[in-house]
Amino acid sequence: MIKKTTTATFKDGAYKGIYDWSGGIPLTAGEVITVLHNSQKLVYKLTGKKTTLEDSGQDQNVRTEYFLELTQ
Repeated sequence: MIKKTTTATFKDGAYKGIYDWSGGIPLTAGEVITVLHNSQKLVYKLTGKKTTLEDSGQDQNVRTEYFLELTQ
């Protein structure tokens, strides 16, 4: 069974922090995301993505980490 963990690290701005995106969002490097937070519109760019696969026979654990930086 494949088990997936996804986190998003926003490196700066009002949305700075690490967030658990358990449902996952498919993103590619360079993609731009608009975040509406506390009546603010924040525009972030995906600057890095790291995916790790751990194969344990019948189970596979996939961890995806996204890294985003403020563009405006």
